[in-house]
Amino acid sequence: MPPLHNATLQQGPASGGTAPVDRGGVPVVSGALPGLGHLPAFMSDATGVLRRGYAEHGRLFGLRLAGVPAVVMLAPEHRKEIVARPEETLSIAASYPFLKTMFGNDFYFMAETPEYRRQRALYVPVFRGAALHDYLTVMEDHTRQLVHRMGEAGELDIVSTCAELNLRIIADTFFGADLGHHLADTLATFEDFSANVSFLLPPWMRPTRALRSRTARRHLHTVVRHCLAERRAHPRPGADFLQSLCESRYPDGRPVPDSSTVHQALGLVWAARETTSGQLAWALADLLTHPEHHPALLAEQRHLGTGGALTTESLHRLTHLDHVLYESERLHPLAILIARRALSDLRIGTCAVPRGTMVLTSPYLVHRLPEEFPDPEAFRPERYAEDPQAVQRLLGFGAGVHRCLGQRFARLETKVLVTLLLRHFHLELLDTPTPVTGLAPRGLSGPCRLRYRRRADSA
Repeated sequence: MPPLHNATLQQGPASGGTAPVDRGGVPVVSGALPGLGHLPAFMSDATGVLRRGYAEHGRLFGLRLAGVPAVVMLAPEHRKEIVARPEETLSIAASYPFLKTMFGNDFYFMAETPEYRRQRALYVPVFRGAALHDYLTVMEDHTRQLVHRMGEAGELDIVSTCAELNLRIIADTFFGADLGHHLADTLATFEDFSANVSFLLPPWMRPTRALRSRTARRHLHTVVRHCLAERRAHPRPGADFLQSLCESRYPDGRPVPDSSTVHQALGLVWAARETTSGQLAWALADLLTHPEHHPALLAEQRHLGTGGALTTESLHRLTHLDHVLYESERLHPLAILIARRALSDLRIGTCAVPRGTMVLTSPYLVHRLPEEFPDPEAFRPERYAEDPQAVQRLLGFGAGVHRCLGQRFARLETKVLVTLLLRHFHLELLDTPTPVTGLAPRGLSGPCRLRYRRRADSA
């Protein structure tokens, strides 16, 4: 994309005319259609509409999405306030209605505060440091199996390969090696399950996709219920996520019924699959688009040695690889929007936000603000060595209380994949990486192929 203009909050329309304003006095992006507003353009090219809004009005602008007013806020003080506001005023549940269709009214973000906290307490231990040590072994085992299957030379599609590898890792880490295989072969079912994910359109407006999603959901429910029953019949020594679900209870001591635990299990797997597989694919594509970084990465690998199993300590020392992956995350965040819906009239900073307004901030745009990331269109991993705080400004995994719990899991899995592929193969990108269009998570569009040839010194 062309560089974003260094606009300010006070900047007017690029045309020099007077921009229309919404009910809160926020200038509205040009190009709104009667009745539908920006909705058609937003559904087909959301980033184009966002870029136009920033170019015209800077870090604060409004959109008209059919009957839903929206305001996009990019300034740091606005972003902090958006993610810090309680659910009772700025609601995440009201912003993502498709989650209710997929997981029910009492699932995580959708639940009342006490139930949300109970479920969060289930998820947090899954991603703590001690658990990540155990997951590393699973990640390395599955990635080494991939390396073995690749043979001496050939081609592969980055998108499908990362998706398959990621689901196998998730299945074994969360459900255990004894039951993970039941989920490992359901990739196509998960893709159908996600077919009706839509930020704006209700399921009834996309009936074919809704039917595919419901059919896939029934199949996945059957698989998860089977895994729960098997684990209860044969408990596994040592806690994992599935075991915790089997034993979960409400605060009053009542066991949580399977009608809820199935959604909680499925929701965790779905969320981890959506975010991690997309970030894996972009990391590989960006790395191969910029081969000038390969010598430094390989030197870093040789310094650590290539023998023996990977450890979290050795991977932690791969700082140049960290910086490359941060830069990929910056330029290609899967979430282009973080959304909340105002449940009452309120103010954010000096901006009036009427009840019912969609309040948005955009990782896609924030990551391209030149005042926060100088030379924003360039792939510059060294920016994180020059400014260590820059990584704290990345929003690809969300922010605030709803920051993605699996961020460390995703980054660790990505480091394992990239490390082992670089150690074993010469890699060359064959296709130009392009993002998925529209408002879906902006993963890498497939197919995107790479060619590989085993290194002579491969261990």
